[in-house]
Amino acid sequence: MDRMRWLSAACGRMKMKKKAQFKIQQMALMLIAVVLFFILVGLFWLALQYRNLQKQALQLEESKSILLSEFLSSSTEFSCGSYCIDTDKMMVLIDRKVYYSLWPVSYIKLRKICPGGGGECNRENYPNCSIYSVYEKEGNVSRGEIGSFVALCRYEKIGGYAKRVCDLGKLGIGYEIK
Repeated sequence: MDRMRWLSAACGRMKMKKKAQFKIQQMALMLIAVVLFFILVGLFWLALQYRNLQKQALQLEESKSILLSEFLSSSTEFSCGSYCIDTDKMMVLIDRKVYYSLWPVSYIKLRKICPGGGGECNRENYPNCSIYSVYEKEGNVSRGEIGSFVALCRYEKIGGYAKRVCDLGKLGIGYEIK
C-alpha cells in the first residue's frame, strides 16, 4: 500500500512539474510575442519618421527655390526694375559659367509666355526665342520647379530711339527631389 501511495504521489509531482514547465513555456512565448510587437511598432514609427523627414527636405528645397526666385528677380545681374528681368543681361549670363557656384539649385530658366517665340535662345535667334536656359546642373537629377511671373524686357531701337519692350515670362527655378 505504501508503494501505491508513493507511486500516486510521484505521479502527482510529475504532473505538477509538467504544469510548471508548461507555464514557463507560456510565459517565454508571451515575452517573445511582446518583444516582437514592440519591434514592429518601432519599425512602423521609424518608417513614419523617415517619410516626414523626406517631406521636410522637399519643403526646404521648395522654399530655397522660392527665395532664390525672389532674390534673382530683384538682383542687379537680372533686374531692370521690380519684377522685371533684362533679357539682354540674360544673353550675357547664358554664356558665362562664373556664377554657377553661387546658385544652389538644379536649373534656372526663363520662359517667354506671351508672345510665344522660337526655341532656346542663343545669339543668332535673340530676341525671337522663348526659352533662356541661364543655368543647368550637370547629371540626371529628378527635379521639381518653382516659378514666378515676371516681365522680360529688352531695349530695341525703334524710330531711332532705344525703347524698352517687355513680354510676359516665367522665371523657373528647379530643385532636386530626393
